[in-house]
Amino acid sequence: MKINHLTLLIFVVLTLFSCKKDNDKPNSKPKAVASYEVTNDIFRLHGEKSTDPDMNSLQYKWTTTSDIITIINGQSSIAQFINPLLPTDKTVRILLTVSDGELQDTVSLVIDIPATNMLERWGLGTTLQEEAGNNKVYEWYIDQMNTGTYSGENCGPTSVTMAIKWFNQSSTLTPVDARNTYWPNGGWWYTYDITNYLNDNGVYNCTIELDSIGMLKEQIDRGNIAILCLDMFYITYTDIPTYHVNKFYTTSSEGWGHFIVIKGYKVVDNKTYYEVYDPNSWGETYPDFSLKGKDRYYLDTDLDVATNIWWNYAIIVSGEPVKGLKTVDPSKIEHKPGR
Repeated sequence: MKINHLTLLIFVVLTLFSCKKDNDKPNSKPKAVASYEVTNDIFRLHGEKSTDPDMNSLQYKWTTTSDIITIINGQSSIAQFINPLLPTDKTVRILLTVSDGELQDTVSLVIDIPATNMLERWGLGTTLQEEAGNNKVYEWYIDQMNTGTYSGENCGPTSVTMAIKWFNQSSTLTPVDARNTYWPNGGWWYTYDITNYLNDNGVYNCTIELDSIGMLKEQIDRGNIAILCLDMFYITYTDIPTYHVNKFYTTSSEGWGHFIVIKGYKVVDNKTYYEVYDPNSWGETYPDFSLKGKDRYYLDTDLDVATNIWWNYAIIVSGEPVKGLKTVDPSKIEHKPGR
């Protein structure tokens, strides 16, 4: 085949340009640079972006061979992981891999995680002196957020449904079922609705007058749980993300009636905290993604004031017929609502 001089010249130029581009291409391997910081016991990981103008869209990947931490947002330049209340000091190795779609670079980040005291992390204190709890091995906490049309008024239906699930693992009742039974068209539940619904479903219960909130310790020690109706305005508020003490939501004024479940207590540094299932989570979570209303701790002094002002009784739920208690007749006392 005959090749004219112009065609040959174009072929040679293109070949030389192509070879030069491949041979002279600068090393564009992305550089992986990792660091971390700790804020409120949350470890935040940082991957620094390369200054190379060709590296504008790096792909990040955080990985670890450790089974004691959970990495969050592992595909972004900024990630974080949760320190899972380690009993002893631990060292973990985290890998950051960055890629431009062709080449990649990996760097290892070694982090020494100090042991944490759960009590301090949760805001309770330093020294545990006494505790008791009546939890179950199965899940029985319910957030009132997704409990139907009247979710904003369903702290009563939600609390009583939790108590029934505690009493009977096989129960399939929902707060919607409770709402459909009493006040199906909306409205706050009253304390008598709680006792009536417990009785409707064969759950052992009784009502006691609270001479002091300390009476609940005896009930927990007996293996029972309690449902309180109280004015949440008088429960101390905190906005520290990792704390499990005090309420995590604001209450604007007095008269904030609310139902909660008491299921345990801890005495820490001479202060007594009651372990609570508060249905008012509304999807708010701790850094480890567990709901904030679950395993919350309220001071006994706060609970004493909040019940005295609103409803100075407790509905005791037991796994067996209640005996040996000084009870009151629910039909002969004043009742209060909770939202």
